[in-house]
Amino acid sequence: MRHGHARVQGLSGLVVTPFAANGVTVYSLGVALNIKNRAVEELTAELSALTGQSKTETIRQALERRRAELVRSGRAVNRRVAVMHFLENEVWPLIPEDQIGRRPTSAEEDEILGFGPEGV
Repeated sequence: MRHGHARVQGLSGLVVTPFAANGVTVYSLGVALNIKNRAVEELTAELSALTGQSKTETIRQALERRRAELVRSGRAVNRRVAVMHFLENEVWPLIPEDQIGRRPTSAEEDEILGFGPEGV
């Protein structure tokens, strides 16, 4: 159990684990992780040998430490909040008042998409 949520096994056999991240519930599918980075593979093998732990446990502990570090430092970022902040402060103020809520016409959509008399 994580953050008061139980793991749930679906009909397909996948295990779904909900957990809270920056106030947002995230659902994690229990699927295999396939690492295709040679340096990460080598570092994992080295740390695993040094600690006597499995590679999985080595990676789990490293991820737990990194998450705790980010949360403790206040550097953990909720991407949804960051994007909304960017839109509200950097993008939306640039939109002319008379354009807010207005849909583009068919001709404007075609122009944006690059459609012309001859097609694309």
